[in-house]
Amino acid sequence: MKESITKKIGLFLPALVAMSCLPVASASLVYDSSVVVTGAGFGNIHRDLTVHGQGNATATSGCVGVSGGSLTFGNCILDSSVFDSNGVTNIGGDEPNPLADNQKYGAPTLASLGITNANQIQIIFDATQGGGSSVTITDLTLKFYGANDQLIGAIDGQHTFASTVPGNGGAGFAFVVSADEQAQVNAFLASTSRLALEASFTGTGGGPESFFIRNSGAGGGGGGEVPEPSTYMTLMGGFAGLGLLRLRRP
Repeated sequence: MKESITKKIGLFLPALVAMSCLPVASASLVYDSSVVVTGAGFGNIHRDLTVHGQGNATATSGCVGVSGGSLTFGNCILDSSVFDSNGVTNIGGDEPNPLADNQKYGAPTLASLGITNANQIQIIFDATQGGGSSVTITDLTLKFYGANDQLIGAIDGQHTFASTVPGNGGAGFAFVVSADEQAQVNAFLASTSRLALEASFTGTGGGPESFFIRNSGAGGGGGGEVPEPSTYMTLMGGFAGLGLLRLRRP
């Protein structure tokens, strides 16, 4: 009987080893939920980034930064400047005119948002796709700038939306800082004065796509991230233990 149990235990080990080799999720900004933002059309809510593909382009990219106290456009940071990055460097160039601090663009201060903790950060994505069709955000980067406009740090993420219904003006999609990255973001916030965004898309057939940063109020965040390998190991260990208990019953 003991030999039989030993053999059966051996069947669990390859699965545990395989699960331990799963890659770590790199997304620091994760999709959290669909939220209703009443009257969120252009002209009502100040956007922080607007991206609109030129012509019939299906791959679009836009970037807002800060330099000399003013906004910059199309000057994207390198992927190597992003903490725990997803490997995508934005190229910019699809920022529609007028390029100024207006209803389409901004770099809000922490003071104006009332943000003091990473779990308060919420980025709302408003899509404008014909018929509410799908779109992929290949990169969404949040940048942290100091009082002298120096780049303190940045985090990023990505997500594919199978549907963008109901679209711009009535609802949005909320991104938050993943739970495992909040300590790092809080370290950035200690020296941060302003926030700015970059984004790139594939599959766009409409536009413009826009984002704005806001204080979530409740500090709710961290949902939707992919479990780390240690989480898988814990789960598999539990399943293995339950299996052993069943095997030991007469």
